[in-house]
Amino acid sequence: MKQLNAREKLILFLTLGLVVFFIIFEFIVKPMHEGSVDINDQLRVDRSSLINARHMLGQKVIVDSRYQDLVDLVGVVDSEESQMPMIVSKIETAARETNIHIANIQPQKPITGKDTMFLGVELEIDGQWLDIVRFLFMLQQKPNIFFINELNLEKYSDMTNSLRGRIIVTRLSLINH
Repeated sequence: MKQLNAREKLILFLTLGLVVFFIIFEFIVKPMHEGSVDINDQLRVDRSSLINARHMLGQKVIVDSRYQDLVDLVGVVDSEESQMPMIVSKIETAARETNIHIANIQPQKPITGKDTMFLGVELEIDGQWLDIVRFLFMLQQKPNIFFINELNLEKYSDMTNSLRGRIIVTRLSLINH
């Protein structure tokens, strides 16, 4: 093997240095830099989430108050059986106050969601037009809060101008978990 002169040794040393520098840069420095960029992005996202969470905590009192208003308005139920007597009672009270005769009350199958339950009742009623309108109005107002899902009316008597109808009403309740 031939001895290298000073100039060749310098070129060899510089070449090996560049190769070592390239290997260190590509396999150590560059991945660490990319990781730090990812960490900075994640820190920005986490900081934003923390600010949003802090804002939501500040709104907790307002949200709790609105939820309590909703609970007071529609009520919380454990089961259908616990609500149906109250629903029938409210309907009968509204019918007495508006001079409506209820011929039949038939409970409907409840429609349940994740946190809600719609309890329905089918009614057959007799009464005058204005009384029926007042009855429907009372069912939809506080404290009753019923939804009128279906309404069919037909003339029942020519002499008294009485109407007979079939109404399906539902009431929203929150489910107690």
